Amino acid sequence: MDKKECAMGFIRANMLPILREAKRRRFSGKLLLLGQGDMYFTQSQLMQMAELVGIELDKSILLVDASKPEFKAKGYIEAREVFLKLGFSEVDALDYSKFEGANVVHDLNSADVPQQFIGRYDAVFDHGTLEHVFHLPNALQSIFKFLKVGGRLVIGTPGNGYFDHGFYQLQPTLLHDYYSVNQWEINSIRIVHVGVNQENDPPFFTDYYPGSFNSIGYGGMGGGLYAVVSVATKVAETTGDKIPYQGYYERLSGWRDDS
Repeated sequence: MDKKECAMGFIRANMLPILREAKRRRFSGKLLLLGQGDMYFTQSQLMQMAELVGIELDKSILLVDASKPEFKAKGYIEAREVFLKLGFSEVDALDYSKFEGANVVHDLNSADVPQQFIGRYDAVFDHGTLEHVFHLPNALQSIFKFLKVGGRLVIGTPGNGYFDHGFYQLQPTLLHDYYSVNQWEINSIRIVHVGVNQENDPPFFTDYYPGSFNSIGYGGMGGGLYAVVSVATKVAETTGDKIPYQGYYERLSGWRDDS
């Protein structure tokens, strides 16, 4: 799988957390995908993941073959029907242009969201877009604006080992500290480890909390690829524009003492 293929899509490493979140609290309403969502698995593999998580998908929604010939040849499926089976009634895709068929055109480098999209969505899924957006604070503020109160944000982003894949490899502390200072409800932050063959290698997950990787964070992570998958809910008190100071320093006694 080359870099272009894995730029914006759903592999098991970021699909399993979505299924787990759907079991915790069923999805419904309108979904916004950041970028077009290619699926890197077959119908039978989706059913295996659902069984593993213990969630029953909507049987009235029929899955369809991927529209891209190279994906269809592998037996992969189209994204829209997968998310309808999870409970969503509408699925939109956002991109900088309509080049790949997005029906919501917006530059995430800008925090100025068109009025008709403010508070429109019950969920926003980032499956590999934020690391390609230079102005990350504006992108996060745009997402905040897209979501309704009660809406959920699911971010799956490279954490380590994706050399030259995007502008950034986002650290879990960035997401944790951003959510915290802006009063999001943090539902989960997990670290995913997968082999270089992301389509076929099994993913391994562990929960993240501040400081949990202190003993291995400097050179002790080993081979393979690491990603960060987080789920957070926008509540009435949530903001999108407060700037976090890194939590490590916030926890140091006297760090803010200017005397």
